[in-house]
Amino acid sequence: MGIMDWSKYSIWTSTNVKTLGLIEMILALCLMVPTVVALATGEDPRPFFAEAIPLAVAGSLQLVLFRSSDSFRPVNGLLMIGASWVLLFVVGSLPYMILGLSPLDSVFESISGFTTTGATILASPTDWPVALMVWRSFTQWMGGIAVILIFMYVLPMVGIGRSLLTNELSGSGSSDYTLKMEKAALSFIMVYAIFTLTNYVIIVALGVNLVDALCLTFATISTGGFLNNTTSLGDYAVTVQIVTAAFTFLGGVNFYLHYNALIRWQRGVYRSNSEFRFNVIWFAICIGIIFAMLLFNSDISGWGASEYLQTFWSSTFSVISMGTSAGMTIGDMGLFPAQCLTILLMVGFIGASSGSTSGGIKISRLNVIYQFMRVTVSKTLHPNAVKDVRVDGQILNHSAVLSAFSILMLFIITLIAGAVAIMMCGYNIEDAVSIAIAMLGTIGTTFQNFGPNGSFSDLTDIAKVVCMVLMWLGRLEILTAIVFLSPSFWKELVMNHRRDKKWKHREA
Repeated sequence: MGIMDWSKYSIWTSTNVKTLGLIEMILALCLMVPTVVALATGEDPRPFFAEAIPLAVAGSLQLVLFRSSDSFRPVNGLLMIGASWVLLFVVGSLPYMILGLSPLDSVFESISGFTTTGATILASPTDWPVALMVWRSFTQWMGGIAVILIFMYVLPMVGIGRSLLTNELSGSGSSDYTLKMEKAALSFIMVYAIFTLTNYVIIVALGVNLVDALCLTFATISTGGFLNNTTSLGDYAVTVQIVTAAFTFLGGVNFYLHYNALIRWQRGVYRSNSEFRFNVIWFAICIGIIFAMLLFNSDISGWGASEYLQTFWSSTFSVISMGTSAGMTIGDMGLFPAQCLTILLMVGFIGASSGSTSGGIKISRLNVIYQFMRVTVSKTLHPNAVKDVRVDGQILNHSAVLSAFSILMLFIITLIAGAVAIMMCGYNIEDAVSIAIAMLGTIGTTFQNFGPNGSFSDLTDIAKVVCMVLMWLGRLEILTAIVFLSPSFWKELVMNHRRDKKWKHREA
């Protein structure tokens, strides 16, 4: 059952169409945000409002005229996931096209936003309408909660979804996740909204104007990185940078921990979680290494305390930004020594916590693999010992360990394939690898010819398509996305369709 029971008015049966109608209604409501900004700034609101009207009408009709199917199967749910993302990408691209951006570049910008990658085609965002830049930032904010809305609320409404969440939370200390999915989803969204509002109020109080603060807030908790300028956070005060880094880090933490801390009021949830501790330690080690390398490669004679503090802050912000896949900068990281850039790319590719808005492989999966290797070595030394793979005291089953290994290998294979594909478009290996990492890890920034304050507008059309595929694969954790590329998936879908038609014919 959906938000309201419209079944007595329904004519046709299709869970997919009904659910897409709900998503269309949500998107129509979201389009009111840039519409209001356009009206407030004296810009033309029609690129957004004109799109919201047909979406609202179509969504309402779909919710009223269609009812959920009694024979809804997991394969149909997976199709609905794919269709939902396509709907987001298409709707998100239309305002760009209406305002003059090419169709390919518009879709690139939309995918980059909704996947919270933050890689931009726009060489100069300040040349575009303010309302479009707000919409651009807002898409990443919506993308940050898209997994919650689709995987944890929409799908459970029609009877599936829990199994899709299991892999994301395995090894993250969230194995006691026993809440009703709908209630949990709404609670997570509440936490997301609390962080967003708090972040916005603080940076406005620090002197950032309302529109810039809106774009910055949308880019922060979503770990997306889209801002309405070409210098990222370079022109903002240090206090704003500190607040942004703090909320970006929160966006990279498992939202189940936030839920326990803020909604359930449980004490010590962060300290007792091994993934969180490992994440903090990992970031701290990388910050220390990069800080030391920056000092080693600089002429520090005559430096005062301010220079040391600035260098340390630059190291800290860079690691948090890259590690959470936000990709925001406070300076040109491309000027860092090559060793620092290598570490930052590695940090970005690994990512932060599961159940967060960050991209990458995720710390929890590496923790599972590490614990498995410890047990394997121990059993080699003590063959008769009985030991299990444990995380936070919980025994992990074989499927959770296999899932961690599988996704790690899929990330590596996809990274290699993506880098080779970009190289075949005429780019050198350094650019190809860094671009592939930036897209697959949803980091959105590189350090070579496509620097952190640059754009991807000079990429060839084929390279842009490769990047869009990598962004989509990275956001869907690869494993879910690869299902759509499997012939068996489409074969099963066709067989189910024929089976349903045959059953309906017999009933008639």
